[in-house]
Amino acid sequence: MGKIVLLYLLFFLIISCKKQEVRNFDNLNSSEYFSISSELKNLKNIEKNKINDSLYKITGTFNNYEITGFVDHENIRVGWWIATNKQSKEINAKLEYKFVDNKEFVNQYILFKNGKIDSTNSKFYWFDRNKNLIKYNFYIPNSSKSLEPEGKLNYHIYSNGTELKHLQCKCLQIENIFSCEFPYPKDIESKKIIIRGNFWELFQMKNGNVGENEIYVLDTLK
Repeated sequence: MGKIVLLYLLFFLIISCKKQEVRNFDNLNSSEYFSISSELKNLKNIEKNKINDSLYKITGTFNNYEITGFVDHENIRVGWWIATNKQSKEINAKLEYKFVDNKEFVNQYILFKNGKIDSTNSKFYWFDRNKNLIKYNFYIPNSSKSLEPEGKLNYHIYSNGTELKHLQCKCLQIENIFSCEFPYPKDIESKKIIIRGNFWELFQMKNGNVGENEIYVLDTLK
């Protein structure tokens, strides 16, 4: 009799854990869900193809999605990962992974709705330049923030691998977009100019808590 009761308890414990796992997935926002879907341990039908000695392409499936992306030789996710609906073949999400200070994290994520970028719920940046001006737009998800959050871009200018300038640009906010512009560095005579830095937003939630958003940037001017 005792063994039967024990088996019943074990059965209900397993069912409860599975239900809790489903509830946990249901409570995730889209970026968290797709981040979990790109973890190698959660993928099925995985294929790993070597690009070079330090980069591999990964393809696999997760629930109703086809997942593609890249890992390094230590299986750390790098670059852009894409989640595509297996039935409609439409892209549902793109996530960019960075590895900084021995930590793997999602630097940007772009969510799609009806085939178009859902810019109000995505976190990414847009970069443009001409011979006179450099412009960045940083898209930050809407949330319960207080008024007047502050956003800044701290950036370094490199020429042929050597840092020449370290500057800061205060961003102008329009809804969930932070924009900043600064002059093109015409005084640098080089065949390769790179901008490296990070956008940083500091804000206070309506409940009084302080939060922040950060996006690393890396772009080549020429």
